[in-house]
Amino acid sequence: MRDLNSWSLPIGQLFGITIRVHLMLPLLMIGLIGRVMWSDDYAPGTWQDAAMVLAFMFISVLLHEFGHCFAARFMDGDADEILMWPLGGLAYSKSLPNTPIAHFVFTLGGPLVNLVICAIVGLVLYFVFDKIPPLSPFWSPLRSFHRDAEGVGVEMWVFLRSPANQAAFEKSLHILALARLFWVNWILLLFNTLLIGIPFDGGRMLQASLWPRLGQYLSTKVAIYAGYVVMVIIGVYAIIDKEPIMAFLAVFIFLACSQELQALEVEREESLFGDFSQGYTSLEKDEEEEQPQPQAKSQNFIQRWLAERAAKKEQEEQEQREAEDKRMDELLEKIKKYGKGSLTDEEQRFLKHVSDRYKNKP
Repeated sequence: MRDLNSWSLPIGQLFGITIRVHLMLPLLMIGLIGRVMWSDDYAPGTWQDAAMVLAFMFISVLLHEFGHCFAARFMDGDADEILMWPLGGLAYSKSLPNTPIAHFVFTLGGPLVNLVICAIVGLVLYFVFDKIPPLSPFWSPLRSFHRDAEGVGVEMWVFLRSPANQAAFEKSLHILALARLFWVNWILLLFNTLLIGIPFDGGRMLQASLWPRLGQYLSTKVAIYAGYVVMVIIGVYAIIDKEPIMAFLAVFIFLACSQELQALEVEREESLFGDFSQGYTSLEKDEEEEQPQPQAKSQNFIQRWLAERAAKKEQEEQEQREAEDKRMDELLEKIKKYGKGSLTDEEQRFLKHVSDRYKNKP
């Protein structure tokens, strides 16, 4: 995430959570709108509808990530940053309890937000406007809409409850907007829950579900290999449909699964054998004569990239711990001077978060 952050800019903060936007995201959105604008497959003016759908997508993904953040806080963890980038959103938790239920709830928080939005918008469409929401994932939010000679939006969406109204064209952009909002969240819900493999929410929930029976190592490995299967399916679809975004998604899944697998194996080796590098250094100090060092095995560019990411993450976590310790001292001094009631809600959450870290520290 930190590598991605180097190409992102903060756009605001809400509930103590910083929202960052990757520089490639607005370029992608402009490109998609331009593709609709200059394509012969769409009627003139359809680029405005594409802009509406992309705006709904941005808002829905952002709310999805807020769901993860609030779920982390509910499970006594924390999340203070969201990154919006071309393939969706990223919300990373801090100090989340290392238990299956905590990881499951944290992951479930995102899709749950999309489900709630679908329920609210779907009920409004059904009971207020007498329409059934577009449940088909193949429903096109752009091709279901055209503009008449005067440029007025005319709805072509005929998912009506009343058969007598099915042939009628209704000039109701607000109804179509609700249908699009429903469909965007419905797609996000299906996409994140039915693609059962890392890095998707479905894969994380699968890992948390298998954790009590298989253990953390085996359950994570199952989710990783399930992610590789999803990668192949999406990659084949990208080739057949000639869709570059899906191709980039397949590459991202491969990198995410590879990184997760490497981190899993390193963590397992350290738990079984301890920190080998530290032990080797201590033995080396006792050596009177220098022994020839074995040559390190050459790494390909992906392994080097993953290793650099792991090193950066470790360094940033160390800096984060030092910053938390410093702020902890400041808050304790504030309590000493003004009492615990002087702390804000965010400061109380932070105090509990750091206290839990010290409590769980071996």
